[in-house]
Amino acid sequence: MPGGRFAGLSERLRRAGISPRRVRRLISELEAHFDDLVAEFRLTGLSQAESESQAANRLGTEDVLAESVIARPELRSWTRRWPWLAFAVLPLLSLPVQFVFSMAAAVAIFGFSVHTLGMTPLHPGPVPWICEALQAYALWIAPMVAAAGACYFAARYRASALWPVVGSILIAILGAHTNASFQWSPALPKGAISAGIGFRFPDIGPAIGFRVLLTLVTILAPFLWVRRRESRCSLS
Repeated sequence: MPGGRFAGLSERLRRAGISPRRVRRLISELEAHFDDLVAEFRLTGLSQAESESQAANRLGTEDVLAESVIARPELRSWTRRWPWLAFAVLPLLSLPVQFVFSMAAAVAIFGFSVHTLGMTPLHPGPVPWICEALQAYALWIAPMVAAAGACYFAARYRASALWPVVGSILIAILGAHTNASFQWSPALPKGAISAGIGFRFPDIGPAIGFRVLLTLVTILAPFLWVRRRESRCSLS
């Protein structure tokens, strides 16, 4: 049978809040049932086209099928029941988790290099590059990853843009207030790694503003553009 027969139904179910996994399973069951009906009608002597038409009539219209599934609230995904948690709170919490893991990795690598491998500031090897790369991830990349996760899953679950937008803004603000530094020199042979977060409202400098805008422009702007384009396509 044509693979796109139930494509419209699949999209309607996902927009109604049915989880993608359940939608795939339901569509797979419908396709199998449709094929069985077509085979049954073919045995009666009908042509392929006539058999498919009769099978479609037996299954019911797309509206009937959609209503029968949407009427079952237990099939709705938890992201639709608690969108504020899925697309704002959890992505926001993922930012400090990424930050802590990145800095912990930098500390562990530095400690191993100094105490086990015996590296010194005069012969540091790649240690400074690695530690600075981990700090760069924590400060610049982690907010984008967290915001991108919120937007990606909102798009995947066909959720409203409200909560991923709220989550991305909060992530951008929180991420812009993180700080980290790495020092290792002959004057400081034991090295020093520091990291934290500091809010200075209402005094927000251009550096913080730039970091906020960088996350929002890089992640949120494309997400909203795609959403607007999808909305126009659905209306046309």
